[in-house]
Amino acid sequence: MSIRDDWRLRALTAIAVVSLLALLVLAALYIANAKSGPPSVPGFKDATAYPGGSSPAAPVMRLEDASSGRRLNTASLIGKPYAITFLYTHCPDVCPLIGAELSQALAALGPSARKINVLALSVDPRGDTRSAVRAWLRLHREPANFHYLIGDEAELRPYWNAWHVGPQIVGDPDSSHTAAIYLVTAQNRIAAIIDAGTPIPDSDLVYDFQALASR
Repeated sequence: MSIRDDWRLRALTAIAVVSLLALLVLAALYIANAKSGPPSVPGFKDATAYPGGSSPAAPVMRLEDASSGRRLNTASLIGKPYAITFLYTHCPDVCPLIGAELSQALAALGPSARKINVLALSVDPRGDTRSAVRAWLRLHREPANFHYLIGDEAELRPYWNAWHVGPQIVGDPDSSHTAAIYLVTAQNRIAAIIDAGTPIPDSDLVYDFQALASR
């Protein structure tokens, strides 16, 4: 073997070793990130634990329920579990998807749907007028136990902060708010969180609602 061939072999070997080490590092990072992600919650299919694995009390809200025009104090819901999500009526994509998923899941539950409530907290105080919300609720065929809470920014912002929710950015034509569904027990504790930014299998959402109702 010539000196040139020997040098080339060593260079290729070094490159292969470096490439293998890089792959091992990337694999280790992937595994670490996977393990550090939110853990699943026993008893639920498509839900993850609240950050830190805790189950804190859900914020108590006092806001207008657009469908009835009356103020709703969520303390009155204690004793019956509920799911809460964050919507705005002019949303072009994510909110209609969430609305349809919730409507279909409640319909699939049949009589059991009466065991839970669903809340939507407005993330767009300018666009979510009472009339706009009522039209949205009719369009998506939301049932009577779907409560869409509205208010001005001064009323809503403390609750956005309490739920750690980013509101819709004013003037942004795309959906830019937090897309999630929190599951709250009858004891008013946050049991789990569902990522609502992507489609949720109907059967999973029904299963999780049934699990919530049984707690």
